[in-house]
Amino acid sequence: MPSNTRNAVMAIIYFAVSVMITAWFIEQKFGYVVTPEAILLSNIVAAIKWVVITIAAMVLLKENKWIFIRRTAFACLAGSFAMFSIYAFRFIPVSSWQQFTYTMALALLVMTVLFFKAVIDTRLAIKWFAVWMAILIISVILQVKVVFNLHPSLVTNGVSHFFDSRKKSEIS
Repeated sequence: MPSNTRNAVMAIIYFAVSVMITAWFIEQKFGYVVTPEAILLSNIVAAIKWVVITIAAMVLLKENKWIFIRRTAFACLAGSFAMFSIYAFRFIPVSSWQQFTYTMALALLVMTVLFFKAVIDTRLAIKWFAVWMAILIISVILQVKVVFNLHPSLVTNGVSHFFDSRKKSEIS
């Protein structure tokens, strides 16, 4: 299989698995109340940053296009896998809101580091990273303020109490 084809196939697989993990995570409603519409909107917002950078790479890059797209897809996938850390954070004595926040911060950190590495390894201008960071910031703001209207004082749903370590004794 040619290198570009292999990179394209791997990118598709990485993005597809990432979408499934992210959809599952959002649907779990860890620490917040959310409607089905908000779940769909959140998934769309989460995906747009990757769609924009992938289209930009396909249009603007001549060399290393598919290597870069595969590496960005891997960054996306790794960030999605980092969301499973919610299960580790439930063992520390913090609220479900903090567990959710720590999980999202870790996922964003993983994605950011790996995306930066993808830019550096494919010898692209640092502006690719700057543009992606701008898109990431806009995405996070949209998800926090518009999609979920999140605030630490938000009353959590019935699911999240299973992930609040201070309530473990009540549910055991």
